[in-house]
Amino acid sequence: MAEEEIFTLYLKRLQQANLPRWTDLPQFDLYMDQIVQYVNEIIHPLGLDDLTPTMVNNYVKKGVIQPPIKKKYNRDQLANVLVIAMLKPVFSLDTIAAGIRYQLIERERWQAYDAFILAFIGAVQQVNSDFTSDVTIAKVNKEDTVNIQSAMVSLAINAVLEKLLVESMTQAVQPQEKKD
Repeated sequence: MAEEEIFTLYLKRLQQANLPRWTDLPQFDLYMDQIVQYVNEIIHPLGLDDLTPTMVNNYVKKGVIQPPIKKKYNRDQLANVLVIAMLKPVFSLDTIAAGIRYQLIERERWQAYDAFILAFIGAVQQVNSDFTSDVTIAKVNKEDTVNIQSAMVSLAINAVLEKLLVESMTQAVQPQEKKD
């Protein structure tokens, strides 16, 4: 299969991702295995690594999500796990946790979650549009994808720069410890 065809198939798979808004999340509490299955069904079309129970336990231990109540996770916890699963390939857990805390300042959890999901959906749509037309994204257009090497380098560099910018912003909004 040609490189361009493989890439086109991946773009189609991205469009199949069904990212749930807050109101689409289960309205009842879920057990660990249900959380893992639910999140994996959502992130699989994105090409992200599967979530495991060990990962969720680690998020609880690090205080990024609240501990389950009677072994069940509520919608707030599920939303956090989903956001973490989507950002974890690029950011450290500490950076994600700081970002979540910052996004919740003077906003309801559902508003912050929906804003994230809508931004992610918009980015997926933009990537699909950019790579299937003459529009350019990060100085890479469809013609450049014939040369996957060129596109890969440009996108990788932008990913690193964007990661560094987010980490810098996260650091800037961290509450500063008071010195005595």
